[in-house]
Amino acid sequence: MNTAPEEDRTDVDADRRAAADQDVATARELATAGGDAAADEAVQLADRAIATYLEELDDVSSAAQVLWFLGRLEETRGRTEVAVAQLRSAVEGFVVTHDSRATEVSDELVALLRRTGQDDRVQEFLDWQSWLVGTVTGAQDRTTAAGRRRAP
Repeated sequence: MNTAPEEDRTDVDADRRAAADQDVATARELATAGGDAAADEAVQLADRAIATYLEELDDVSSAAQVLWFLGRLEETRGRTEVAVAQLRSAVEGFVVTHDSRATEVSDELVALLRRTGQDDRVQEFLDWQSWLVGTVTGAQDRTTAAGRRRAP
């Protein structure tokens, strides 16, 4: 029996999603196990899941969820700069998909910056977030970044 291309694509996407979801589940288990080797493996699995969600499934919300997990994991490992980058990317993903979890991740990021003595970066982040929300909702011209006009 021949299957329609759409059915084949649906099966492939379901398999890819199942594999990515399993990578995330395993990454979470490894993260709770503790230790650098387990954490490193968790990061690799999570990165692979993010790539699948974004590049193969076009699922920004799921990728943002994994980025949030990675940000928290990296924070526990004392890798503040990596954690900040992951959390910021999670905020971006959630804002772009109009997901209310953006606020929760944003609050975590601001708290992390303050805990680590980076108060000067808090306002920079909040300005960027405001610009992003305005751009996504159409309330702000896309050529304006954090209140500054980009060169034409």
